[in-house]
Amino acid sequence: MEPSLLSFQALPFIFLLFHTSLVAPQTIDTNTTLFSCSANSSSSCKTFVVYRTQSPEYLEPGDISDLFGVSPLSITRANNLSSEEGAFLPDQLLLVPISCSCTGNQSCANTTYQIKEGDTFYLVSIYNFENLTDYDVIMDLNPTLKPSKLKPGQEVIIPLYCKCPTNTQMDQGINFLITYVWQAGDEISKLSEMMNSSTDAIATENNYRDFSAAAARPILVPVSEMPRLPPPLYTTTTAAHHKPKSNRTIIIASSTVGAVLALVLCSLLVLAYFKCRPKETIIRKGSSLEAVDLPGSKKPCNDQPASPMTKGDKLLAEISQFIDKMAMFENKAILEATMNLDEVYRIGVSVYRATLNGRVFAVKQAKAGDVKEELNILQIVSHANLIKLAGISYTDADGDFFLVFEFAENGSLDNWLHSKSSSSNSASFLSWRQRLNIALDVANGLQYMHEHTRPSIVHRDIRTSNILLNAHFKAKISNFSMAKPATVGMTLTSDVFAFGVVLLELLSGKKAMEAREGGEIGMLWKEIRMVLEDENKRKERMRKWIDPNLEGFYPMDGAISLAEVARACTAENSSERPRMAEIVFNLSVIAQSCTDSFEKVWMPNSEENIQITNSVFAR
Repeated sequence: MEPSLLSFQALPFIFLLFHTSLVAPQTIDTNTTLFSCSANSSSSCKTFVVYRTQSPEYLEPGDISDLFGVSPLSITRANNLSSEEGAFLPDQLLLVPISCSCTGNQSCANTTYQIKEGDTFYLVSIYNFENLTDYDVIMDLNPTLKPSKLKPGQEVIIPLYCKCPTNTQMDQGINFLITYVWQAGDEISKLSEMMNSSTDAIATENNYRDFSAAAARPILVPVSEMPRLPPPLYTTTTAAHHKPKSNRTIIIASSTVGAVLALVLCSLLVLAYFKCRPKETIIRKGSSLEAVDLPGSKKPCNDQPASPMTKGDKLLAEISQFIDKMAMFENKAILEATMNLDEVYRIGVSVYRATLNGRVFAVKQAKAGDVKEELNILQIVSHANLIKLAGISYTDADGDFFLVFEFAENGSLDNWLHSKSSSSNSASFLSWRQRLNIALDVANGLQYMHEHTRPSIVHRDIRTSNILLNAHFKAKISNFSMAKPATVGMTLTSDVFAFGVVLLELLSGKKAMEAREGGEIGMLWKEIRMVLEDENKRKERMRKWIDPNLEGFYPMDGAISLAEVARACTAENSSERPRMAEIVFNLSVIAQSCTDSFEKVWMPNSEENIQITNSVFAR
């Protein structure tokens, strides 16, 4: 009995060992070479990865679309499915659409994943994303997260391997390079047939690698058009809904449905006749010609819906291209959720809090034509430190609609640093550790926009009021209304300067520019130079200049280092300002050197229980 029990208990471990041996990533040297990109690559492209359905989490289109941050409709269309409903059997192949771009010297499509209990970067890369990424690449893109201390709810940027065809390949008719994870037992001839490619094209694109040693590694499949993968099989539960019935049942059901439809159709025709027929042209006493319809005139029935081509119902050309990429909301539902845009729900200039389908969102009023560039950029970017566009609403008769964004529970950084309330009961401020993490979050978001998108994107309006904090105080850059692709006349250094000013506001608790005592206008980027100019006096001057709310709960060396980064960012000569990659590196070093002994968190208005990690500093 005991040996049997021991063998039974060992089964899970044997399975785990077997599963890991199948999917364990190799070194990423091959991936680094295969998915590298150059100036000859297209700036960005729409392409696909092949994903295998797996039990129990990823069997339905909705779950898979959530994992990759795309709409269920886009997966349905890519795979020629009849419906978004139903659950697939495990190990069914699906095409998942992604937006690929050259990030530095590597091609990838970034998506955001929320950490769950028990997750590690390694498990997420091999299990959830099935080796379409590598765990060390995930670590590189998430420097603020400690791999050994991941917490449920944390957002992680996942880079998915992909590649855009070169101009030469496009001239040859190759329109897509599809990412496929090679499986043990795969044959290149069968794969080429399934993907509508050729063995020579696949071998050439993958540098004639040894495919027998490529198990569980991503490869590229060049195709001229979207392949038609074998139709995925559904579970028996789903299939039962589509199971053929006997002829007798079909005849009875068809007859019943036909009779009901005929009755409904007759009723509608009679109703339409009486409601839509021209009125009689009898002019009664006291009436006028304007009150009746003249013979031969046509008047649309009031009960009929407006034509889909009328301005009020259709999606205008500027936003119609986004309909299959995000959720669509009704204007009526948004107006009801905000009580017709009542001031009580206002959280910004034209932004309101709205609860839709049980979730809280931030909705922003917009006018078709004014936000086309903003929508284009929001569709390109995908990063944990950029506010996420959750959906849009249909346009109304005046061409107005709403952008629906994820909701940031803790509001803007501006409100935390420059609270207008004078009541001590409403006092709230950010600890030193929180300020460092916010600075690093914003830097990561800007680095992504500057260096991980093609073309690079300039935000042009980085300020504390456009930096939002979620429930975990993770910072997200918002308001892309002024963002533009980087051009000769629009450089990235303007964002670097603005970020440097944000660092100074985090350090001092003061506004970037405001009246000081005596009516003098103070500018932080000039003040910091006076603080740091004399090395012998800089510590004393820093103590007087830094935010008094910190009350000494900060490392002086760290504060001076942060100030030096800010000074470099705000250099008057734009060519002397550092790149965001350098800034992220320096901030990471400063953050890692900060210990928990400098944590002082005081938020009387917060409903959360705040813990002070070092009792010596608790007051």
